[in-house]
Amino acid sequence: MSRTVVLELADNPRFVEDASVGGVFVPDADLELNDTCELVVRGPSGEIALPARVVYIDPARGTGLELVGFGPTIKERIVALATAPAASDPALEPPAAEEGDEAEEDESPERPMNLMDRLRGLTLAQQVRKANSSNPATRMMLERMYGKNVWEALLRNTRLTAPEVARIARMGALPRVQIENIVNNGAWLQIPEVRRALLTNPRLGTDQIMRVLRLMPKHELKVASTTAAYTFAVRDAAKRLIRDD
Repeated sequence: MSRTVVLELADNPRFVEDASVGGVFVPDADLELNDTCELVVRGPSGEIALPARVVYIDPARGTGLELVGFGPTIKERIVALATAPAASDPALEPPAAEEGDEAEEDESPERPMNLMDRLRGLTLAQQVRKANSSNPATRMMLERMYGKNVWEALLRNTRLTAPEVARIARMGALPRVQIENIVNNGAWLQIPEVRRALLTNPRLGTDQIMRVLRLMPKHELKVASTTAAYTFAVRDAAKRLIRDD
């Protein structure tokens, strides 16, 4: 590797979401296009080193990296690091929950690999039941492991956080009925992160696009009208709303 880039997970809350698709943006412009490097990601319980390659450079903001050899194994390592609790004195840790006490278990932090093991091999009915968990780590791991199987059940969970809704909203395979459920949720639609996620979804209908854009302030509309990540339909609709204002 030509050099090492260190990223503190606590200072980069979007890292897991970005890295889950094989790339990450780092606030470091001292790299050249196509350079290879070692990306060291530090979390509360340790760190992982990942091979990466420079695929985009913005001198003002930083560098876009592609994770070399990205696949399920690397994805699991990233999730494990992000969801691991900080190291602590074993004597201060609460006793393990009794087996079968699911409600108590859901409220307590778990070691990521143990959580992954517990969620592996669930039947569809068990996946849906787990999607009602109050534990964000459980919900996040469940969605990453089972994807579309649990999207509908997760969207019915009133404890779902904005980042979780946004992650589901940008899924290109999300059924239109579930996109409609998100668009019809006034509280979610008030969140800029959720609106931006919806606008990146290629399955968003024309009427839905307009409903989302009409909630955006003018400066956000201007950004939407030129953002390449959005479809032509989104950019065109944003331009029309700006002209009509």
